[in-house]
Amino acid sequence: MLSSTLSNLSPRALPKNSTVVRSQTTMRLTRAALQAAYAVSEDLGTSFAERLFSSPRRHTRPERERQVLAAGHRFAIDVALRSPGRRGEHRRVAAWRWGHGPTALLVHGWEGRGAQLGGFVEPLVRAGLSVVAFDAPAHGDTAGHRLYLADLADCVVDVARAVGPLHAVVAHSLGAAAVVMAHQRGGVDARRNAMISPNAIISDAIARFARRVGLDDADRARFELQLAHSNGVTVEALGVEQLVGRRDAALLVIHDRDDREVPFTHGERLAAAWCNAALHATTGLGHRRILRDEAVIAEVVAFAADGVAAPASELVREVDRLLAQGGM
Repeated sequence: MLSSTLSNLSPRALPKNSTVVRSQTTMRLTRAALQAAYAVSEDLGTSFAERLFSSPRRHTRPERERQVLAAGHRFAIDVALRSPGRRGEHRRVAAWRWGHGPTALLVHGWEGRGAQLGGFVEPLVRAGLSVVAFDAPAHGDTAGHRLYLADLADCVVDVARAVGPLHAVVAHSLGAAAVVMAHQRGGVDARRNAMISPNAIISDAIARFARRVGLDDADRARFELQLAHSNGVTVEALGVEQLVGRRDAALLVIHDRDDREVPFTHGERLAAAWCNAALHATTGLGHRRILRDEAVIAEVVAFAADGVAAPASELVREVDRLLAQGGM
């Protein structure tokens, strides 16, 4: 659902040896296939466009993520999908937990994985929180080929129900939009919500996708209407700040001004729509490197752990430090 989605043909739609998914050849093939589908019927073209838009690519898990997961306890959660096109379907979602204490939930974005936010795990555990992460359907270790925003929101709701109550949520990109939708549904009760590079205006991603695959205004409108129906929302609600309403829970938005995938304006608009929000702008970190920046991690952990008692080991170290300084 990001600007790269146009190249996200399903495995069955691309040749097995296709690797240059952003090449001009792939783009020409994508546009030609879509035009052929629309030539058969508007419904077929709209269905194919929706499939392209909602089919993520899977990326190889880097070693740093494997190390984070190896230190956690793996389990699985049954998620019931509730959107109109998925009602009655279930997904077995891979999940991991670290530490003890009040729960902080990590929510990844489009084409991401739970451990993509792995840089937050150890600092949050040291701050006294138990950390839970999961891989959404069609991502990471969870099966599937397609994902709607509503599916990700269903995951947030059901994972929160299984591991909650939640003290904090840390979400990235499309994961932030899903958390907003989960809040609107009453499925999340976290007091502290940190949203990094939030994708808050899904209609923007739709517009970019439509331009790059060559949809005219009429076809784009039909596609947008179909996508809204599949997510169980109105077209207007595809700008998720419309779902926010009045939220008393605290929100921290961190967004990079140089983000080329989700413009900084998304973070600005989400923070403006939330009644108890703070916005922190960074520069030079982009859309994903921001998740590994030490200053960003420290700020998010301090925000998320507010009101949480430090673990006994941390208290002992603090007492030792004060004794060594003659402060006690």
